[in-house]
Order: sequence, then C-alpha cells, then structure tokens
Amino acid sequence: MPYATLADIAKRANKSIATVSRVLNDKADEGIRISEETKQQILTFAKELNYRPNFLARHLVQKDSRVIGLLIPDIMQIFFNEICYYLSRKLNESGYDILLAHSYEDPEPERKAIEMILSRRVNGIVVAPAKGQHNLELLEDIRSRNIPLILLDRYFIDKIFYSVTSDDVQGSYRLVSHLIDQGARNILFLCGDRETSVTIERIAGYRKAFLEQKIPVEERLFLESGFFQKDGYKITRRLIADGALKGVEAIMGVNDEIALGVLEALWEEGVKVPQDILVAGYGDERYSKYLRVPLTSVQQQTSVLAEHTYRLLMKLIEKKKIPKINTKVSCQLIVRESTVRERQGGAA
Repeated sequence: MPYATLADIAKRANKSIATVSRVLNDKADEGIRISEETKQQILTFAKELNYRPNFLARHLVQKDSRVIGLLIPDIMQIFFNEICYYLSRKLNESGYDILLAHSYEDPEPERKAIEMILSRRVNGIVVAPAKGQHNLELLEDIRSRNIPLILLDRYFIDKIFYSVTSDDVQGSYRLVSHLIDQGARNILFLCGDRETSVTIERIAGYRKAFLEQKIPVEERLFLESGFFQKDGYKITRRLIADGALKGVEAIMGVNDEIALGVLEALWEEGVKVPQDILVAGYGDERYSKYLRVPLTSVQQQTSVLAEHTYRLLMKLIEKKKIPKINTKVSCQLIVRESTVRERQGGAA
C-alpha cells in the first residue's frame, strides 16, 4: 500500500491540511483548539491510509545534532560488531555519537530504521544495505538531497553512491585459487544471499579463479545459505541427508559463521576435515584460528574499512566536493589446517 499524504488524510476527514498537520505533529493543543473527537478521527484515518511522516523534508530544517546514523544487518555478526566499534571510536574522537539501528536483512525494518534515523537530526548516515534493492529509491532520495550518505560493506553495483567495501572479488579469487591448488575442483560455495553485492563479487572472484585454470564452473555449486552458524549447519545437514555432498571436495562459506556450522555438521557425521573435505570461511573472525581444526579464511580489515568510512563521512559533512567512488579495501588470505591436507599454516 502506498503511503498517504497530509492532503489525503485531510480529504478523508473533511478537515484542512493545517488541522491534520497540527494533530499528527502533536501540536493540536497549541493555538486554535481542536476537539478530541477530531484528533481521534484524524489519527484513525492516518493509520488506515498508511501515513508516514516525511522525514526527509523534516531533516532539511533541523539543526546540527552531532549524531551519525549507522544501519547494519545485525550486530551479532562479528564483522559488523567490529565495524561499529572502530567507527564509533573515531567519531567519538571528533565529538559525534552513533545512533545504531538494524535491518535484520529485511527491507521493511530497514525502511523504518532509515526513517527513524532521519527523524533524529543526524549529520550523516552509514548504511550496510539489506539484501536486494527494495529501499534503493529511498536511499537515492537521501542522496539527491545532499544528506551525507555512505554505503558500507555492501553497495549497489550498477548505481552511483559513496561507498566503502572490501575487495571481495580479490579476496574470493585468492581463496578459490588456493582451494584449486589443493586439488579441489568441485567447490561448493554457501553464498549467503545472491542479491547482495558481497555475494555477487565473491561469485565473480570464484569464476575468475576457475577461468584462469580453464576449469568449467558448475552453477549447482552456488547455494544460498543465510549468514549464521545455524544456517550453515542446517544446509549441510540437508545436503548430507540428500547425498548431495558426494563428489564435493571443498566447501567455502560466505563467512566464518557459515563455515563453523558446516564443520559442526560434518564432524557429527564423522567426516574428517581436511582429509575428507576442505572447508574455508570468509572474514577471519577472532575464534577461527582456535577451532579444533583451525579455519582457512579471508581476512577483512574492519579497522581500515571504518577509517575510510570515517574520513569520507567527515569530508561530506564539511561539504567538500569529491567524486562518488567505491573505496575498495584489500583482503588477505589466511591459510590454516582446514584446507591443507599436510598440516601447515600461514598467510598468503
């Protein structure tokens, strides 16, 4: 259902736009008295017509708040936890606070969170978009009004925004090349959600590694998985039950949590890692080197991502004219025992 305007509500209630505005902005008791019956009638019609305040317009007339809005999918993901920590430290040094919100990978909570952030007089907004492009129009509207906006970790590949991301093509290419060097050809990629840029680029890196070795890519080996340990465990248990892991020589998770769920399911079945199958993650979380079999992963530089985001944000707040670019931060492949059949480890 499309959002109603003040005019829509005024027409339905047979009242003036000014009266409707006073009620919805909680100013009904200031100046001309508005009856309780009229107030309730307007509030009822506003709810029925799916009215939402125009937070973008309101933002333009509000004063400096020294607050930055940060919208991420979920703070429980260690990657975003670290980003929040490093970014908040940098902003605090400059006298800014963070207003944190979550999308939970769902476009509707994401829209509500963006509206809430805008209503709080923020000086800028940093967004790690939820899957897909459901709220692209809203983000484009924010951008068009020159409200400082940066996309973090994820971006819209075919759209022009300020953004700061990891070089996921490079990171995935290095990881898949390593797995190929270890003799793997059937490499299953549990890829999170295929609508996000991180998955799109990691698949591109996978393809690049296979193309370089002149090995055909099998589309069946790209499976959406979610982003948490329970998701990796669930999909691996299903694959085992269906006999779909037969012939698979390596499993690559979209992050270390997925890889951890994979390991849990494999170990329950008595599958040995790396002897029977190689397993790798992405993100190099703090726990990854301490597992029963230390996990090969791609290290993302969360502190560097936060630093670039902070510097770009300050330039936008200071209204410096800079081109809309996607800043790419390099990744490092960390090789550990989970992908090396002869026990060895190190960095590459």
